Amino acid sequence: MIATLLLAVAIGGPQTPQAGALAFLRPTSDRAQPVVRVVVQTPRYALVQYSHAKIEGWASAGQILVEKFAFGWQAIDISNIGALTTCSVRAHQVPQQDYSRLRGALSATCPTGVDADQRDVGPATDVSAVRALMISSSEIVPFVRVVENYAYAPWFGSGGGENFYKKTATGWKEFAGGGGAYQSSELHSHYGVPLSIARALLRR
Repeated sequence: MIATLLLAVAIGGPQTPQAGALAFLRPTSDRAQPVVRVVVQTPRYALVQYSHAKIEGWASAGQILVEKFAFGWQAIDISNIGALTTCSVRAHQVPQQDYSRLRGALSATCPTGVDADQRDVGPATDVSAVRALMISSSEIVPFVRVVENYAYAPWFGSGGGENFYKKTATGWKEFAGGGGAYQSSELHSHYGVPLSIARALLRR
């Protein structure tokens, strides 16, 4: 716990929901900076409305779901246009007490093909430590999955990709990552990840 608090101080993550959203958003131009406002907030989650932002090269206006971790607030989901959907927020396994407050600002129209499991997996201190390492990427990090001493963190926003981490005596260290998708066999053969752990990380 002490190590996590020290990491939070060292990383200096976004300390408000608005800052958590702005850490990801890119301006549409030098003269039009992103505009954000909190629509609804609980102690752990917030829906932030944004406009005048560029997502994957396109001008966008929608909502960002941010979550509070030990280091600060981080974006975990986004809609390019309009409100986030109830099913996309539920996929993060938001506790019912928080979800009941967020639900009124969400769209009830759920598209097909939405991933039903976007929840963090693993000890909260490990999840937070890995997420803190992702701050500098300025991307949406939907979830972190920890299996033994390995962690998987997909990301998207200005593209999409996956980062992989291993827990060492001095903390979590990235050992692979970048755009595109990895395969469990690749993690095993190229990086020495036990095949059973690689499959548990990727679930594919």
